[in-house]
Amino acid sequence: MKTAYLDIETKYVGKFSDQRLFRDCKNHVVTVIGVRVLDGANDAFVQLVGKDATKANLMLVLKGVERLVTYNGRSIPDEVKGYTGFDFPVIAAQLGVVLDREFPHVDLCPECWRKGLWGGQKVVEQSLGLRRKLPGKDGKWADETWKKYEATNDERHRNEVLAYNQEDVFMLRRIEEALQKR
Repeated sequence: MKTAYLDIETKYVGKFSDQRLFRDCKNHVVTVIGVRVLDGANDAFVQLVGKDATKANLMLVLKGVERLVTYNGRSIPDEVKGYTGFDFPVIAAQLGVVLDREFPHVDLCPECWRKGLWGGQKVVEQSLGLRRKLPGKDGKWADETWKKYEATNDERHRNEVLAYNQEDVFMLRRIEEALQKR
């Protein structure tokens, strides 16, 4: 089964409100969309960065995907708490596509709740005994680091955000595998 693992990074840009999908989804501009596609023995990783993070490019990367996996990505309220997530509402607001209406979707966050695991992705990773190569970073750090990149054009900052996003995406598969063993 062709499966894609997806995570975004954003920069915070202001105050708007859209209660239909996510309370402040328009406050975030997508800076990076990371997608890992597993299809049998094929394992590909793509990052759409800055202006390349478009609907057309994203749909091309996701072409043929039979299952999409995120952590707290859903725009459709979950069945556990009735909450929406982050990634898909932001993508919907910015790119005009609601991914969990386009693809079968598994959000690992409510799957974790069903197994008694609470918290953000990094907290859940720790609870599952998963270790990161780049510890101590989070979405706020990625936002601040991207803004430093934009202010200075220092590629080091951009590359740090890309490495962080890649680790987020690859950890999704590790979380999924760990949940299957619980």
